[in-house]
Amino acid sequence: MKKITTGLVIMLLVETLLSLSLLLSCSRNPQEENPYVTPESTIMELSQAMKDEDYERAIDCYSQDALVSKNPAMGQLSSKEMKELFIMSLRDSQKSFVDKTVTITDVQMTAKVKFKLGDEEREVHMVKEAEGWKIATDL
Repeated sequence: MKKITTGLVIMLLVETLLSLSLLLSCSRNPQEENPYVTPESTIMELSQAMKDEDYERAIDCYSQDALVSKNPAMGQLSSKEMKELFIMSLRDSQKSFVDKTVTITDVQMTAKVKFKLGDEEREVHMVKEAEGWKIATDL
């Protein structure tokens, strides 16, 4: 009888742990795991990174092609040089992110995202990469 009771207790404990695990996984916010799940979440991640002056995190919001020079006048820049230029550009625009609230105003299937930074309207094109939605740009 003791073996049966022990077996039932173990089965009940395992079932409880599985239920708890399922409940916890359902309550997780997908954006916490991947801030690039949607075009909107990528813009909000960029906004928060800029407010925090975390330029490395801000760069992560951009597509892989964003750090590649496509301007022949700039010549062949290394990826390190492009990254430094990109960070300088982010620093130049950082203050407006600190002073203003970002509000998503439009998202289209082409992943063109319009948003307001305070009262200023902005628009970015986005691409779907392996990690999620990233901002596409040309320097």
